[in-house]
Amino acid sequence: MRHTLPIASSALFLFALAGCSSGSSGPTHETDTDAGHSTVDSGKKTPASDAGNTATDGGGDTVTVNGQVVSLARSTKPRDKASSVSAADVTGAVTANNGFAVDLYSQLRGQSASDNLVSSPISASIALTMTYAGAQGTTATQMATAMHYGSAASTIFDGQNALSQALASRGPAALQADQNIAKQGDQPAPSASNYELQVVNSIWGQQTYTWNAPFLDIMAEDYGTGVYLQDFVHNFDPARVLINDWVSAETSNKINDLLPEGSLDTNTRMVLVNAVHLKLPWATPFDASLTANATFTTAAGTSVSAPAMNMTAGMSYVDDGKAQIVGLPFENGQVAVVIALPHGDLPTYEAGLTATSAGLAMPTGSTLVQLQVPKVSFTSPSFSLADALKTMGMPIAFDAVNADFSGLCTSPPDGDNLYIGDVIQKAMLAMQETGVEAAAATAVVVEGYGAAAPEDAAVPIPTPMIVNKPYVISIVDVPTGAVLFLGHIVDPTQAGSS
Repeated sequence: MRHTLPIASSALFLFALAGCSSGSSGPTHETDTDAGHSTVDSGKKTPASDAGNTATDGGGDTVTVNGQVVSLARSTKPRDKASSVSAADVTGAVTANNGFAVDLYSQLRGQSASDNLVSSPISASIALTMTYAGAQGTTATQMATAMHYGSAASTIFDGQNALSQALASRGPAALQADQNIAKQGDQPAPSASNYELQVVNSIWGQQTYTWNAPFLDIMAEDYGTGVYLQDFVHNFDPARVLINDWVSAETSNKINDLLPEGSLDTNTRMVLVNAVHLKLPWATPFDASLTANATFTTAAGTSVSAPAMNMTAGMSYVDDGKAQIVGLPFENGQVAVVIALPHGDLPTYEAGLTATSAGLAMPTGSTLVQLQVPKVSFTSPSFSLADALKTMGMPIAFDAVNADFSGLCTSPPDGDNLYIGDVIQKAMLAMQETGVEAAAATAVVVEGYGAAAPEDAAVPIPTPMIVNKPYVISIVDVPTGAVLFLGHIVDPTQAGSS
């Protein structure tokens, strides 16, 4: 179902907001997997206006989060099924998300030129879009531009909803494929815990506030979430710990302590969270007996020895003249790792990346490749996206005086004005012989101002691809082309922070 509202753009994304009028309401977190696409009605959703700001009462619901009973305020509207969203709207969301991904990456890579970098642009995009639902006026216009919404601005909520549900279907589909193979071969059934691609959302809001009903409806219908009520004014640090615990649980303890001490305070009024967790096995695993130490030349020009996986097989491969690019699919082929090994230096190659670059998509050609690639296990520290987002064209959202998030709450107490104080992300990537695990979390803190080949074929000569120097790595959803994770590895021996 769509609304017509006044128009004003781990991975885990989190927003903390300050200042709203008294009262309470909001929806709950849920995960949907209806990934079908069909035509939709002609109505369009736009950022929630401050008109009709009576919040929808959740009826005093409570839920248990990490052993704690939490009051839940929510819209009564159910989540829209992906089958109600057109394929064009999903394509619009993917195009916007990928444009944002490359733009954000161009800002981040310079800050991590000598260190490994792992980010989840889709997590950041989803969380920012949830916040966009409460933006008005110039704030909304700048966010839409920075987020690359373009003509998809009026359908971005629906498109992201269907995309999230499509992604949530990838893990079960891969599990089902391997279960069928195991059954046919009379082999033990695979473990469901190794087949996951989860995209989930939650919102945490000040318990004495009333949040605008149109905003709550969009959160319920398109993000499957509501508001877990907290007392940030008097107990902001216990709330911070609870949110961190939720993030840890949703990412299987791969993203811990997203919100450091001091990141929330008495001015915090709302925290919007998106989490992405992926754990999938390769369609063709690497033979662990072939893994051996190999020399890797780091971005600093020094040599390190790192365990490298080896495989010679027919692979999705292309050389576009700028880089060797190989796609390594997970089971069922719907999600894949794409590795781009530049012919020249990494900074020059990264500077030329666009949303349509060959290095960010699954190659369509197949070539016999002799691949050597180092194992990786890296967790980034929490890092700020605020400066990058300002540079990308949305500075007013960070302006204490001029930001307009009145679509979230019409009448903040004491005349406080909501604005984004900081945006924090943390991500991890582990790549080994059996498969890959990746997770990400992002936090936006908003403050209140004032407060194989046929057997009989000839054996071809394999194309060597020895990944022994810095390279770009991404994880993409093959059916939609969505970039889920994007980063570079400049030293495979770097473990990062826990």
